[in-house]
Amino acid sequence: MAQIPAAMSLHSIIDTQKALLKKRDSLGCSLGTLAHNDCMTAGGLTLMRKAAHGAVQTRVQTDAQDRGMIIGLSLLRGHRRQIREGSRRLDRVFDRDSLYIRDFDADYSALIEGAFDFFLIELPQGVQLRPTDSANDPVLGNMARAVLGQMAGPKPTLLETQETGQRIMDHILQAHGLARRLRRPQRLSPQELAIAKDMLLSDQIQHQQLDRIAAALNMSRGRFFRGYRAAAGLSPMQWLLEQRIEHARILMRVTAWPLADIALACGFADQSHFTRMFQRCNGISPGRWRRDMI
Repeated sequence: MAQIPAAMSLHSIIDTQKALLKKRDSLGCSLGTLAHNDCMTAGGLTLMRKAAHGAVQTRVQTDAQDRGMIIGLSLLRGHRRQIREGSRRLDRVFDRDSLYIRDFDADYSALIEGAFDFFLIELPQGVQLRPTDSANDPVLGNMARAVLGQMAGPKPTLLETQETGQRIMDHILQAHGLARRLRRPQRLSPQELAIAKDMLLSDQIQHQQLDRIAAALNMSRGRFFRGYRAAAGLSPMQWLLEQRIEHARILMRVTAWPLADIALACGFADQSHFTRMFQRCNGISPGRWRRDMI
């Protein structure tokens, strides 16, 4: 009798696995095959990671729909797909940082063979890129790996995700857009730059958005982001991080406050966030930096 619950439990597990294999996400991926299924929104972009390990053989399938375009970038080499898109047929082996760009307006089916790890970018409707099956983009690959760090770590601020999305969008339009290449950005005026910096440093920064700062300057988010970077030499988030780190250095020199209190006083989420950002900028931990300054 003792074996019956165990047997029932095993059947339950098997049934659950079968149900997951049948269930598919919005991109037609079988949920039961995915080791990673992560998603975040960033400045109007939907960023996803879909990965499976081992000798995988599965099928991805989506019907034609009015949904815009998607980019899929392979983070691994050796993954193979037998693709059917509308009337086209293609057999492709992906290399590291190779990508495809396709429109959702055609029926799509792909037989996937082998482990895969894909970074996917679903674009807002109206953004038009050059469809391709064979491009390679190591710059976007590096951006993708940075985003994976954001997905795995503490939840980024809204300002951080919007800036991430704008960086990716600018690169995509520059490298793969149908329109002319982006012109040299027009710098913010000294007055506009001062207003933007005041807003970035305000007490409401946790709720601040690039959209709100751009609206205060009567410009689009993209125009503001590029103009700020051209004028300040840094992106808004990079500049703000420098100000926070410098404020923290001052407090570590002139006060005996615990690092946790300094972290909160300087706008970091917690001591762990502060330590990670400080070490990224200075190469050493804040505790060691403080000891060296004494």
